[in-house]
Amino acid sequence: MDALNTLKAGLTRPGLLISDRQIVDMATTDFRGWYRGNAVGLARPRSVSEVQDVVRACRNAGCAIVAQGGNTSMCGGAVPAEAGGPSLIVSTSALDQIRSVSASSWSLVAEAGCSIKSVQDAARSVGRHFGLDFGARDSATIGGAISTNAGGMNVVRYGNCRDQVLGLEVVLADGTLWNGLRSLRKDNSGFDIKQLFIGGEGTLGIITAASLKLHPAETESRSALLAVKSLQSASDLADLAMEHADGRLSAIELLPRVGIDRVCRQILGSVPPIRLDREWYVLVRLAGHDDPSEKLEAIISRALERDWVSDAIVAQSSSQEAKLWLIRDSFSELHRYLGVSFRFDYSVPLGRIPKLYPELCEAIRKIEPHFQPFAFGHLGDGNLHFSACQPGAQDGAAFEAKRRQIENEVNRVVWNLDGSVSAEHGIGQLHRGELVHQKGAVEINVLRKIKDALDPSSLFNPHKTLPA
Repeated sequence: MDALNTLKAGLTRPGLLISDRQIVDMATTDFRGWYRGNAVGLARPRSVSEVQDVVRACRNAGCAIVAQGGNTSMCGGAVPAEAGGPSLIVSTSALDQIRSVSASSWSLVAEAGCSIKSVQDAARSVGRHFGLDFGARDSATIGGAISTNAGGMNVVRYGNCRDQVLGLEVVLADGTLWNGLRSLRKDNSGFDIKQLFIGGEGTLGIITAASLKLHPAETESRSALLAVKSLQSASDLADLAMEHADGRLSAIELLPRVGIDRVCRQILGSVPPIRLDREWYVLVRLAGHDDPSEKLEAIISRALERDWVSDAIVAQSSSQEAKLWLIRDSFSELHRYLGVSFRFDYSVPLGRIPKLYPELCEAIRKIEPHFQPFAFGHLGDGNLHFSACQPGAQDGAAFEAKRRQIENEVNRVVWNLDGSVSAEHGIGQLHRGELVHQKGAVEINVLRKIKDALDPSSLFNPHKTLPA
């Protein structure tokens, strides 16, 4: 309580510091419900200067800071850790202004609390396109997306969040403001400081605004759902699409039969849009200024000729296209119906997903022969979301007891394929202990030196990202 009283003395604007336990407790639980920490309060700054005031007040109070955007972190990175001293959650939700948008410079400046959808809409208002997109677009914020270097479905065309950022504005550990809101496409003037904060998960500073790259508008798009004969056929199809789409490939997603079936039955209450007689399906979208139908149909024709595809449907309207993608967007929600599940966010070099999936299944079956696999992902960037779900009617607690053993085994599979345990969800609290197996001692030492240099008192998001 001493820390809270000190904060109250320094943060006097009504509504800036919230100590109501019902409100604070809601913010201390992560998106999945896996992590819950303790916080003395919640701050909602309305301006950059108030963020600076909060940082200085926390330094004086000896109180750590956990920055929080939409609280959609999948790894417990946006809530306080149970270990350690007092923490204050700093919500960026009130920093929600689009400061500027320029068609001529192909850029916009958005504050950290802007949702991904609001950034997309701002770009669209001047005839431009913002490349980042994923299912949580309505609730996830641009500050959080940058802090975790989010990926999503359009990485195959536009790259990760890192590739969308031209400049940043960041409040540092001493309360000073670094204004790096440049809109330059080229700036070879030394160290690129913004890269330290992209993917830093709020451990080095608080991002308050970003200058973001815009792209030509996607005024025309066409999507198709294809039944493929094997995982290798899906991978081959992705190669074909990347080779022959002439830069118009916007997304290419791997979907399992069980996912399509259960989403349609249990969430959407609809009939599957295609005959479900294959284990795997591929959802592909081409987009650009002109109608990509001819190009998409040519890709499908070649895949049929090579016997990779047994069936295909092409959306004939924007509403049909939206329904196809709603199935894909609903996969995370489907986990509510899958019982106890261990969810993994893996990446491997392109072309290795056909090898990754069966090896993961084989490793888990040695521990739990009757587990249920559920996997989907981004074929264009080697990212597979893999869930090990409890067997049928088996007691969830018995399956939960095998979590650590399963995690250790499947991680080894990924590392043997030169992959990563975190493709796009970050490290947070979930993967801290695994980093020592994925990164060498030299690399971890460098990361610790960067942390010590920018945040020597570990003010920002302690017990996250770096190994203990």
